[in-house]
Amino acid sequence: MKTTYIALLFASLWPASALANDTPKHDYPTQARVEYAFYCMKQLGGENYDNLYKCSCSIDRIADQIPYEDFVTMDTFARGAKAGGERPEILREGRLAESSRSQFDKIKQRAAEQCLIAGNAP
Repeated sequence: MKTTYIALLFASLWPASALANDTPKHDYPTQARVEYAFYCMKQLGGENYDNLYKCSCSIDRIADQIPYEDFVTMDTFARGAKAGGERPEILREGRLAESSRSQFDKIKQRAAEQCLIAGNAP
């Protein structure tokens, strides 16, 4: 009885903000997180537990920094940099494309450092 009272007292004193810190800052669709993790693991050498941990950590850190809509835009410019032909030229060239890729690279590098990914961020 005494133990239950102490547990209830402790729970009532626990600040709600402490629980809120575990909630991601930005909500990304699960599919987007999984796709990023698969691509990241491929860049790190394959599917294994160590790479899965690092890559899922990385997308979580990215989600803490930018909203999903910004992630989609930046990722589109990053992938478009390698596209050939005239139509995707807007994704390869121009101030917006370069700025977006540069900012995305910095965000991914920060996430890689936080998640102990060596070398360049995927």
